[in-house]
Amino acid sequence: MNTHHARQRRGRIAWVLTCLIGLSLVGSMLGACGRIGSPQPPGPRSDFTYNRSYPAPDR
Repeated sequence: MNTHHARQRRGRIAWVLTCLIGLSLVGSMLGACGRIGSPQPPGPRSDFTYNRSYPAPDR
């Protein structure tokens, strides 16, 4: 194989990999955009357990 063609192929592969990595980074950053407010767990507020004091007052 001609070394010139091998260099061109390696350069093209490196360019494609760089583009794929860049697109995946941009996509992951844009995937988090537009979220309003703090994350809230699903369900009614009475089912949340992380805001309780320790030990629980009902014990």
